[in-house]
Parts: sequence; structure tokens; C-alpha cells
Amino acid sequence: MPAFSVLEVLTPRIVYRVETGRPLVALSFDDGPHPIYTPQVLDVLERHQAKATFFLIGERALRHPDLVARIRRSGHEIGNHYFTNGSTLGHSETKFLDYLERTERALSLGGPLKLFRPPGGVAWPGQLERARERGYLCVLGSAYPHDPAHPPVWYIRWLAVKNLAPGAIVILHDGIADATRSVAALPDILSAGRYRGLSFVSIGSLMGAASAADGAKNPLPQRETGDAAIE
Repeated sequence: MPAFSVLEVLTPRIVYRVETGRPLVALSFDDGPHPIYTPQVLDVLERHQAKATFFLIGERALRHPDLVARIRRSGHEIGNHYFTNGSTLGHSETKFLDYLERTERALSLGGPLKLFRPPGGVAWPGQLERARERGYLCVLGSAYPHDPAHPPVWYIRWLAVKNLAPGAIVILHDGIADATRSVAALPDILSAGRYRGLSFVSIGSLMGAASAADGAKNPLPQRETGDAAIE
């Protein structure tokens, strides 16, 4: 069974992209906030008038509340990326819920749409079900250049741009130890999207626009082809 199919079995009902004809792409960043790279990403997004979703780690958010406030103040969306930077697979459902809820409190999450991205993109089905019971929509993505592995800037740029299409969800990282390549690739990714007539928005905005335009009340997980990758 292909790796992607295995992942779909392990993570049912996760959203990978949103079906829409509107020229919108969702941009997301994981593992922050980081005191060096998150401000750099925010500066680039501001220059390009782009919005994004930041999936933040709870314990890091508690260390950098000023960055959490700046992300929110800049009009970006915040999602739950668990309390620690590690896999959920060794955690009981009780511990999983504790970490999920501690992060929710640290990020002051609420409202009609709460987003959860499991660390490493993998969690047990029971854990994801517990997250859904608490109002979370679990989201991965359809364009992921594996920037934590520190590929060249050209590869990050190429893979992301190759998969830019209406409804795509791009995954990058601002919270890894060295996000210089991701930050360096970001302006070209944004410029390429604009050249194609695409606007970069948060995941919530993408889903809301798709629902309003296409009647897609509950976007379903969609399978990407070719070189599109997910966590």
C-alpha cells in the first residue's frame, strides 16, 4: 500500500486540501513561535499582503506570548500543534487530551472553527476522534517540501510552487532550529502565486470562502498526486 494511503488509514477524515474554484491558497507554518524566524516570516507576509495559519506548540507559545499576540494582531490564524514538539503516538488518550487542552488554553483558542495539526502529521485514530469531539478539525496539507530536513532553497521553492493551485494547503516551518531556507524561499513562493492570480489566505478563510462559493459545508480529505507531499 502506498505511503500516502497508509497515512490516510491512520489519520481518517483529515483535510489535505479544499475543493474550490476560487483562486485561493492556504499557507501554514508549523512548530513556532520562534523568536528569530517567526518575526521574519511575519515581515515577509506583511510585505506581500498574505495571510497564513500558524500551528503553534503550546509550551513555546507560553515562552513567547508577545509573538502569539503579534501573529493574531497581524490578522493571521492560530492552530493547535500540541503542547510539546514530539509525537503523540506514545501518549495515552488522557495525556493526549491534557496536552491538547493545555495548548488550547495557552493559545486562547475558541470560536466556531478550531484547527489541529498533529505533530509530525501522525496521530492515532482514537486521538484524532477525541480532538474532533472537542471541536477540532484536523488539517494537514497538499504541498509540503519537507523543510525540516533542510533541503536547498530551490527545492523548497520548486515543490511549493509546483503544487500551487486553488484549494491547496502549503506546509512550511518557522519553528525548526534553522528555518533560514524556508524564510528565503517564501518571497518567491508568494510572488509565484500572485503571478498565477492566487491569493494566500489562512486555512479558515479558504474553507469559509469555499463553503460560501461552492456550498462545500464539510470539505473532505482529498488525495494529491505527483510530487505533492504531506507530513
